[in-house]
Amino acid sequence: MSTITIWNILNNALPGHDIKRGIEIPMIQRDYAQGRNNSKANEIRTVFLTKIKESAIGVIKENKLPLELDFVYGYIDAGAFIPLDGQQRLTTLYLLHWYMAFKEGRLDEILSPLSKFKYQTRRSSLDFLNKINTELTKEDHDEIFNKKNTFESVITNKNWYFISWKYDLTIQSALTMLDEIHSVFNDSPIGLDHLIDEHKPCAVFNFLDIKNFGISDDLYIKMNARGKPLTNFENLKAELGRFIKQSPFNDKYNYALKHSGGSKPVDVETYFVTQTDTLWSDFFWAVRNKETNEFDDKLLNLLAFIGLNEVIKKHLGHYIFDAVIRKLDSHEGSLSYFLFQSLGLLDEDSIITYIDTLDLLVSDNEVVKTYLVDKKYLDKVNIIYSSYKKDFKARYEERSLFYAIFKFLAKHQNTVKPNELKKWDRLIKNLIPNTTYNDSKDFVSTISSVDRLIESYSGNIYSDFVDLDIRGFDGQQIREEKLKILLMAKSEQWEAFILKAEEHPYLKGQIMFLLSFSGIYARYLKNELEWTSVADEALLDKITQYYNKFIQLFDDNGLRTFDKELFRRALLAKGDYLLYSTNWSLLRNNHRDISWKRLLKETGNKTSEYYSPRCGYLHQLFDELDINDINGSLKRIIDSHDSKDWRKDFIENPSLIEMSYEKYLKFFDNDDIYVLRKSKYNKYADPEVKSVLLKKLLVKKGFKHDDIKLEFIESLNQFGISQIKSKKTKVIYNHNGAKQYLVRARGNDDFISDKPEQVVKYIVDLYQVAHAKSN
Repeated sequence: MSTITIWNILNNALPGHDIKRGIEIPMIQRDYAQGRNNSKANEIRTVFLTKIKESAIGVIKENKLPLELDFVYGYIDAGAFIPLDGQQRLTTLYLLHWYMAFKEGRLDEILSPLSKFKYQTRRSSLDFLNKINTELTKEDHDEIFNKKNTFESVITNKNWYFISWKYDLTIQSALTMLDEIHSVFNDSPIGLDHLIDEHKPCAVFNFLDIKNFGISDDLYIKMNARGKPLTNFENLKAELGRFIKQSPFNDKYNYALKHSGGSKPVDVETYFVTQTDTLWSDFFWAVRNKETNEFDDKLLNLLAFIGLNEVIKKHLGHYIFDAVIRKLDSHEGSLSYFLFQSLGLLDEDSIITYIDTLDLLVSDNEVVKTYLVDKKYLDKVNIIYSSYKKDFKARYEERSLFYAIFKFLAKHQNTVKPNELKKWDRLIKNLIPNTTYNDSKDFVSTISSVDRLIESYSGNIYSDFVDLDIRGFDGQQIREEKLKILLMAKSEQWEAFILKAEEHPYLKGQIMFLLSFSGIYARYLKNELEWTSVADEALLDKITQYYNKFIQLFDDNGLRTFDKELFRRALLAKGDYLLYSTNWSLLRNNHRDISWKRLLKETGNKTSEYYSPRCGYLHQLFDELDINDINGSLKRIIDSHDSKDWRKDFIENPSLIEMSYEKYLKFFDNDDIYVLRKSKYNKYADPEVKSVLLKKLLVKKGFKHDDIKLEFIESLNQFGISQIKSKKTKVIYNHNGAKQYLVRARGNDDFISDKPEQVVKYIVDLYQVAHAKSN
């Protein structure tokens, strides 16, 4: 094996070998592919040429070492080198040498070595190479270098260029590559003499004659899976291995490879490459695509996932993270070393975190193994899976949970007790999912706080958390967690109750309303958590009663379905509890800002003029409920209401609430309300409340439901009754903001009244007269 350049072979200047016929690409090899027009080839092409250019400039200007292009395997037969691997690199290097010679007008000077590069795949490929070596003119040179035409356009217009050549993939790829070389090297200081300088070569590779090793080309083909190219991860592994080897941190860490006799200290690069080929691959083989048996994509996705987490830490800001997320999410090609490097995802922190994470995934530490499959508080199997799926969205919650799990393990895996891991899981499960992430700044804050918790860990996570002045999570949730830790320390009974309440699928660890309604949270804020055993028993009983009422009102998914909307109507009887997002909401089960869970959470927000009264109404409702007769309690609250404002219509008419599929209302004012079908107002679809109730009154007076049509009335620019029976009688409320009903019937003057009873009487009389006339 020796280190050589392509020029050594073409010039038959390889010591100990006779290669007078140059290089012949054999029939068993694929067509030249680096010049193909697809996203993967585009990236490979750009990466390869950029590396050659940067390396050449380094050699020329700074006397740096040449670029090493790994092994080129093959054998020598009758004076020709037959490559079995490395054909793509050799062809690109050949075209680069040809380009420089053509650019400098020196093709005739080096025609002999250039003519010693041949393709056996098709006769057309061989003829093409001969033609570009001998048939291009000074005018062609001028077209390309002065008139800015492409190699492809100039060459394909030559009279010697056969139309059939457009079907030769090698020729088409060569044309594309020449234009890419021109784009990269035209304005560079690199010339032909630099490429062929034997003493200061720009790019070299290791030449391996497989016949010296007793390997046949038939066996090589089988080993190389019928000539298939390296996978993206195999390419990345090779590039990343080189990057690590050349990095200052390669000897910084104490990694060791285990063997039958013990273990052997190795540098980071050796450890990375060896583990990738063995234990890590074994792990991902188990989760491979069963149809293709491929798993490389998962290793790449995990690296991207971890790299993004480290990027935001490194820059201590969100702008770069957001930019990288956008680029990754819009990237249509495969992941690659060049992409990772260009996005700044590869540095010491990301690589070491990647290695440590993979090691944890294959750890033989029983504590770690048991922890990673335990689902008591966090489904870590699913969290791990989410890290290597191809989804480059922000996913702040998933990222934060993954970060907390693996950073804590990496730091404390050898000392932490299993029970402490459970406490850590419970704590981050309550903190992270119950924190709102508006943007990546919130994510930065969370992982910075996770780092603080990990660094502060002394062996008792609960004690450390209570003592630490922490940010980065929802402030109210932080206070809730500290209070619950103090309560659990009081007795096993408190611990059992808190853990039970937290496990409710709808609450997901957030039980502030229980702490608030029972008065315990108020005592905590006053630092009054010391009480007698009698008081302790009373408080535990009180908070338990609230929980027992809660589970009769709410199931795993949220508010239970109550006949005739009893719960919402009873709560409206207590007060205006609506929350706002786009429009006012009667509350839903799942929504960040307008859910029952949000209202339950904000019971701890004692100073908010927005939340405090609304949570107060909920507290009053809970207090008035008879746990043995929930529905009866709700009905009694509704029946005894004395509301005079807009709530009256909704309390007394459950159908109004039932009409709204997503429980949104649109208020133009308190007397001009629309029941929304969706979250945004649609004048053509959303009914106006007074019109709906007027129709209900008319039905009670004997009109059939289908005789009265409700819709948006174009002529009046308002929703209302557009037709009664066969007549186009129109009825709207609050026309021109007058808070009155307007009845417009053909042949009659407009009738106006603010009393629905008078409007109903007018319409009844109107249709009775019409009926009498028709008879």
